[in-house]
Amino acid sequence: MNRQYFEKNTHTELTEVINDLESIKLNNVLVKKVTYLDYDIDIDWVNSIETVSVNGVINFTLEAIDSRTGEQFEYTNAIDWNDEYTFSDSINDHANIIVGEEFDVKNYLIEQININLPFNLSNNSDIIKKTGFGWTIMSEEEFYQNEQNKVDQRWDKLDEFKKK
Repeated sequence: MNRQYFEKNTHTELTEVINDLESIKLNNVLVKKVTYLDYDIDIDWVNSIETVSVNGVINFTLEAIDSRTGEQFEYTNAIDWNDEYTFSDSINDHANIIVGEEFDVKNYLIEQININLPFNLSNNSDIIKKTGFGWTIMSEEEFYQNEQNKVDQRWDKLDEFKKK
């Protein structure tokens, strides 16, 4: 899609399941391959600031190496794609620059995945292991209650100094 396309088509709705997954290379070394990729986006041309506005969602599944265990696992995520692109930064300097004369949806889609992938992919990145020696997991309320019940040892030192 080029500038003339957007000037003629101010609103475009695109939905696609990408089947040519072998050609997709992601920047994260932990990603082995992309196994599923689709998108559902609306592309709007904002003529007053000569900007392409993209709003939608990207769904994907990857085969990746767990950064903690080294085992292979399947990583699935959905990314909200809300961004602006421009062919020239002279009018809108807050938008991403479109390199060249074409807005290639697939290339910018891959860029969004690269930007939003965690640096250390892990199958259990959200889970805190609840094991350990001499510690427990507390809620915030329990922590603050525990902190209020503690006596500051500096007071004891002051009492010793006062007694002398």
